[in-house]
Amino acid sequence: MRKINLGSGPASARGWVNYDWGLMPFLGKYRLVSILVWLKILGREYDWCWPKIELVDIRGELPNEDKSVDYIYCSHVLEHFEKSEAVAILKECKRVLKDKGLIRIVLPDLNKIVKNYSEADSFNREFFGYDKDKYLGLLGSLKKVFIREHKWMYDSKSARRLLSEAGFKNIRLCSYRKGAVPNIDKLDLEQHRKISLYLEAGGKKTK
Repeated sequence: MRKINLGSGPASARGWVNYDWGLMPFLGKYRLVSILVWLKILGREYDWCWPKIELVDIRGELPNEDKSVDYIYCSHVLEHFEKSEAVAILKECKRVLKDKGLIRIVLPDLNKIVKNYSEADSFNREFFGYDKDKYLGLLGSLKKVFIREHKWMYDSKSARRLLSEAGFKNIRLCSYRKGAVPNIDKLDLEQHRKISLYLEAGGKKTK
């Protein structure tokens, strides 16, 4: 069984192949993040224990054959790309998924973020993906190199359309750690629970 964790970051589960790309995944792959934490360029919240990472730029072609993958998991990744890029990424996911394969995507839910509004600073952090107002001066500019800001946000309706545009069928709204994709008890993170939407979809319509 082939399972891909797309844009994995430091979160994974046993048996999943982790694809990620960028400066942080590179540092995580070679166990260099702790040095930046020690130098106080990054905060202690970044001192994660990274799993084995394959450096794959998911904006391009995935290194998998057509219809060769059983499951794809993609959490808090697509919002960091422009909408057109997200569609292209999902089309590539559909190419590599088996006919009975499943993809699970987790996204910040714009509707939940609005409903949970309490004050401007926390809203802006969730909307942009980081505390933009704190990355100031030379050190702030250096730290910002490690940040992936949000490019496009979704609610459940627009996320369904995104998957549909990429060719997915049987799109269904799920919930935290509930669904048909394996290991979501490890992959769905508690820290994302209050602001996330969860969807699963397949490649073919069932009869």
